[in-house]
Amino acid sequence: MSNIKTNFSLEELTLGEISQLEELSGLSLSEIADDHAPKGKFMTALAYLAKRREDPSFTYSQAEMLKLSEVQDILGGDVLGEAVAA
Repeated sequence: MSNIKTNFSLEELTLGEISQLEELSGLSLSEIADDHAPKGKFMTALAYLAKRREDPSFTYSQAEMLKLSEVQDILGGDVLGEAVAA
């Protein structure tokens, strides 16, 4: 998979993307900051939304196949840390 670096930020999500993030991850925005909430689906959904901005044909299934290092490249850093700080 090619790495597409973005300057992705949770603050830049549209309301539609927030709805999709919540639906795909099964977490509300307030639950994202919960240290005990599972983060796998959240990271998958966030990577999917970020990659889809650059490549509308990118699928959720492709996002599920990404390695954590690829997700960090796509999202441009520590998105989990950003979510917990929100």
